Amino acid sequence: MWQLASSGVRAHRGAYAGTAVVLAVASAVLAVTGVLLESGTRLQSAGDAAGSLLVALASSYAGTLLVVVVMVVAATVSLALRGRRRELALLRAVGATPAQVRTAVTLEVGVVSLVASPAGALAGLLGARLLDPVLVRSGLVEPGFDATLSPLPVLGAVALVVLTAVPVGRLGAREAARTAPTAALQLSAVEARQVGAGRRVSALTLTVLGLGAAFSTLWMPGATGSAAAAVSAFVLVGAAALAGPVLVGWVFDRLARTGASRGTPATMLAVRNLRGFSRRLTTVVVPLALVVAAATAQTSVNRAIATGAGQQLAAAITTDLVVTPASDAAPDLAAQVAAAPGVASAVPLATVPADVRTDGEASGALAWEATALRVVPAGTTALDPDVVRGSLADLEAVDTVAVSTDTAFQSGAGPGESLTLRLGGDLVDATVVAVFSRGLGVGGLITGPATAAAHGLPVVPDTLLVDVAPGADTPQVTAAVGALGGTAVDAATYAAAAVGAGGENEIGVVLLLLLLGVVAVGAASTLAMTTASRRDEMRLLHRTGTTRRQLLAMTTVEAAVTGVTAWVIGTLAVVPAVVGVSAGVVDGPPVVDVPSYAVVSAAAVLFALVATALAARRTTQLATAVA
Repeated sequence: MWQLASSGVRAHRGAYAGTAVVLAVASAVLAVTGVLLESGTRLQSAGDAAGSLLVALASSYAGTLLVVVVMVVAATVSLALRGRRRELALLRAVGATPAQVRTAVTLEVGVVSLVASPAGALAGLLGARLLDPVLVRSGLVEPGFDATLSPLPVLGAVALVVLTAVPVGRLGAREAARTAPTAALQLSAVEARQVGAGRRVSALTLTVLGLGAAFSTLWMPGATGSAAAAVSAFVLVGAAALAGPVLVGWVFDRLARTGASRGTPATMLAVRNLRGFSRRLTTVVVPLALVVAAATAQTSVNRAIATGAGQQLAAAITTDLVVTPASDAAPDLAAQVAAAPGVASAVPLATVPADVRTDGEASGALAWEATALRVVPAGTTALDPDVVRGSLADLEAVDTVAVSTDTAFQSGAGPGESLTLRLGGDLVDATVVAVFSRGLGVGGLITGPATAAAHGLPVVPDTLLVDVAPGADTPQVTAAVGALGGTAVDAATYAAAAVGAGGENEIGVVLLLLLLGVVAVGAASTLAMTTASRRDEMRLLHRTGTTRRQLLAMTTVEAAVTGVTAWVIGTLAVVPAVVGVSAGVVDGPPVVDVPSYAVVSAAAVLFALVATALAARRTTQLATAVA
């Protein structure tokens, strides 16, 4: 069987070459994510607060990446095997048993996976160090950081890719293996239009799950609900992939009956091809739809969260001005500002580092997550985090905290319950005295000066909330504060600057580009394999009178329809996520990153046209030359 499998790989090296590239790229990006996760875990074990940030970054990215990798690898492997249905049918016709066919295909896919995946994973492991400067500029790690390189990310990436590709290959061979030889030969030339009951039920189930996840912000607060809602776009693309043959067939049945007969020969051929080979179109559309859905979901969700955080922070500040001390400001700047002419009050806010226990059963560094406590004077009205339960006045007591609804949801700690913190060198079971709703803008945890002082944490004001005295001139107060070494702005300006100063944006863009790279390679591979596998079809069309120009025009029309279909599916898949996330965190209409959406939408259509044109030129040349 090994000899038959290796012969099959050599005989179909063209199709398997595209598959190998996809597997290698997917393994490389998975290995990069594994390096980030392992580096963060090791920093956590060493007591470095940056470790928690890296683990959070890698974990959130890994969830999306895993969904994308599974879908792209599955689409690529299944398409590579789809072009071999005639060969598998012939094997059955000459006496090969179903078990032998399944075993041969499984071994072929296994060979390709075990060659391509380690090579890609090793490249990703070595290339992960290129992200070190980006992580430093993003403020996630300290200068001098070096990512941890070990075999673990490579092994994890290889295992995931192989465990995805091999079962898909086995499933791809199942249909030919279980079908009678004569029927298999017939099906190798004409696609079955119908899908099984299990596939229909799975598509319906994924649709329901996707819509449910999209509106999870209705019962899950803030960033937690937004993360769940963002995944819905990928779930809905998966539903479209399962139901694609039915939907595509239904649409083009009606299109063929209405307009195809009045079009050009190339248009007529394209519409009837798309109608008859709906499974082929679905396989090509899925990676392109993922490009639209992934990019729009990621960028729009990030923009929605940033918009919501800015709105919450601006709403929480009730004073006239917000003062930010300069780096060389005097230690007693708060007292100086409070005594300045025209200032009615100046409330200092500070931030102190802490660790919060996130897992009561785990031990060591993995049980803790680095965070920050916002130190707010108890009973102040200068900052209104919108308390929904309890009272901030109780922060006067030592070892008390107020938590956001996000933190309360994740930890399960409400008023009267305890939250385990590590403050300085002390382990503290802090009592939760209040729950507030503006956690995106204010932060997840608030405490009073008494708690910080009790554990030796220096409380250095980083923000002053200033009220201007009645009758005083605000510009004069602003100038006076500036002379003391502070920058005074209104709440809206301060909130916009604070939200825009997030250093994670650059690394987020880089990781998104890596994600889109996986999808783009998968899309290019499927488009090229689909076009190249149609040589016999084009040869037959040429023999019956179709010119090469008409063949090229036909593939161009098909490519345009493919790109537009992918754009429609990607758009429909991402709309629930955008609406759901915005409903949970934004006070206003849904937030969409229109520039990113416009770019990826145009790119999906253009990508389909270019990739198909490049493959079609060679395929039609060979088809017409032989004919």
